[in-house]
Amino acid sequence: MHELSPFIRAMDSFARQQGRHELPWRQTHTTPYGVWVSEVMLQQTQVQRVIPYYLAFMERFPDIFCLSCASWEEFLPLYRGLGYYRRGENMLACASQVVKFYEGEFPREKKALMALPGIGEYTASAILSFGYGLPHLAFDTNMQKVFGRYLHGNRKAKVDKVSVENIISREEVDMARFNGAVMDFAATLCQRTPHCHICPVKTHCCYARHSGTTEPAAVTRLPRTAFDYRRARVYLWLHQRHRCYYSAYSDSFAPFVLAVGVTSRQQIKEYFRTAFELEVAVRPPHARGQVQDHPALLVHAQILQGEANFCQFPPDEIYRHPRGFIPEG
Repeated sequence: MHELSPFIRAMDSFARQQGRHELPWRQTHTTPYGVWVSEVMLQQTQVQRVIPYYLAFMERFPDIFCLSCASWEEFLPLYRGLGYYRRGENMLACASQVVKFYEGEFPREKKALMALPGIGEYTASAILSFGYGLPHLAFDTNMQKVFGRYLHGNRKAKVDKVSVENIISREEVDMARFNGAVMDFAATLCQRTPHCHICPVKTHCCYARHSGTTEPAAVTRLPRTAFDYRRARVYLWLHQRHRCYYSAYSDSFAPFVLAVGVTSRQQIKEYFRTAFELEVAVRPPHARGQVQDHPALLVHAQILQGEANFCQFPPDEIYRHPRGFIPEG
């Protein structure tokens, strides 16, 4: 394997000089619980957006015992806006299990952690590393990008994670410090378009040595065909955790057809709040097209709070109805 010692030394220096030490979950008093909360919130969400959510959440639920006693109605206001609400449901389930089976302390074994709701290999490694100081490499998409370029010249190249972790462990590295350094390095220098001219490992990096020619160029997105949002209608599939779908009709399934002009996610939320006293999470449109020569946006929305007084259908039935697959105008 390509020599990692220069990279390890560079990351130690980078952590001291340019590490994001101000992040609230990077403080010395942060518990494994705080690490877990931050990692869940950071999934597919930008760091700066997470900070105020994290601070408010930790003030309301300072430990896992408080969170384990919370209802969905108490939890939701502190989580609303982060999206991917299954993560929130898993947080409540996970907190309950940690209190019930582990007396409120996250287990120190990766296998036991990964058996908890919503915790995968990366999150388990992050808890063990940042929360307990154990030698686990928190390998995520950022590390894939960095090690793929450093070792193989391509951010998507296959990386032998086990070998990398073993090498770093033998160097007696502070793994939490190292993990944080690579995350910060990926976010500030080794970006999608990397800043190789100021990179501290450019002389050892396979990507930099080959001037980036070993990595395929990013795909240039073609401009989208003009879509007339002013005339568009939203066809909306309303569901409850995808376990049941609600119909706009009483006798058969059909999506909700909203008025022309009600197309943004905020407008859709306000419509269901005003018309039905429902709080909904709205996903970005999964398709655009024409319905009876009218611009149409196909959207899914999940009920978060409120009582839905609509006819219900299981997921496997909704497309059996003539109005379920191709909306009627």
